[in-house]
Amino acid sequence: MKTNIIKTMAVALVGLSFAACSDVDIPQTASTPTVSDLAMTQEGRNVTLTWTLPQAEGLLGVRVDKNGVLQAELDAPENTYLSRHIEKNMDVFFTVKARYADGSLSEGATVMARYDADSAPAAMLLPQADESTLDDDEKAALEWFRANYADGKVLTPAEMAAGDVTPDKYGEIWIQVDRVGMPQGWRNLPSELVSADVIAALGEYVKNGGNLLLTKHATQLVAAIGRVSENRAPNLYSDGAGGEGTDIWTAQPIIGYDMTDRYDHSGHQIYKGLTIAPESQTGFGGDTYPLEGPGLREDHNCMWDCNNTSLEISNSPNVIKGFEEATNSTVLATWGHVRDYCCAGIVDFNPDGDYLGRIIAIGLNAYEWNQNDRVNEYQDNIEKLTKNCLDYLKQ
Repeated sequence: MKTNIIKTMAVALVGLSFAACSDVDIPQTASTPTVSDLAMTQEGRNVTLTWTLPQAEGLLGVRVDKNGVLQAELDAPENTYLSRHIEKNMDVFFTVKARYADGSLSEGATVMARYDADSAPAAMLLPQADESTLDDDEKAALEWFRANYADGKVLTPAEMAAGDVTPDKYGEIWIQVDRVGMPQGWRNLPSELVSADVIAALGEYVKNGGNLLLTKHATQLVAAIGRVSENRAPNLYSDGAGGEGTDIWTAQPIIGYDMTDRYDHSGHQIYKGLTIAPESQTGFGGDTYPLEGPGLREDHNCMWDCNNTSLEISNSPNVIKGFEEATNSTVLATWGHVRDYCCAGIVDFNPDGDYLGRIIAIGLNAYEWNQNDRVNEYQDNIEKLTKNCLDYLKQ
């Protein structure tokens, strides 16, 4: 941690850089008293500003800008401001101006922060420490991650609970849980994964700008960490042994194919390079993305039925729009055969409020890492989709 008190002249330091100057981009009265003793402390990508308010008639408080954009208007006697998760590899200027009742602003005191870092590697968080007890689909996903992310880290729940897993160390974390006979509800996930310490650490990770890829039964963690309310947890759930099938299970990127308002996400980055199943082959609406071919398949959904009234969403009959508005998200896929606004199978949860990180949830039954009786003929699509999601989160 470094602290610098800004006086009246520019200061430059090696590593963390700061500067003090007058800011004239907003009309101001030169004679109005301004803040003094502006100081900055920086921990990783989090910056805390403190200052001393002037003793002046008509003082309301301060205005805080970041790179010329308003961040906050704080009322006196507030004299501190926290900016979390500043941009990487660029100068970030914070300017604090005193605000007055007549509408005027003082000159600004400015500090410059900078955080230089290479892209942090990805990590995979295991549902439990003993790898030998993982489900076959979890083992297959783990094996692929290790083979394709040489600089990646495999984390145990205990390592996550320790509290030192930050976005600066790992830019995105993948959690895969896919099990037969697991009851619905995030509290029924493996006990190591849903301990109070792990859930708290995951929540802080996302709040500080870390990104999550949650797949299959792990999609329920979006509610566990508080990114959505409990009543908006995945409500379309299955955990059975499945059975034989001769059809193809696909992901439909066009939401509301037969509806007036159609949302076509087929050009989204997560689908880059995936093989398509044309409508002439499947009979579905348009081209869809096949994820699992014929054979013995577990039927494990962990997604959202947007018609379910427990979600408490509006915009009926366009419940997809209602879900997206209620959760600040984008529904990127549904079941391949769906042509209306039925349900959400792949969801991109945007940064929202205190949660500065992004979350992608894949709850489609077709996302199965180890087809039980044969090699999945669309395994390459499973792998490309996963890599694309991690690449998208890295941005």
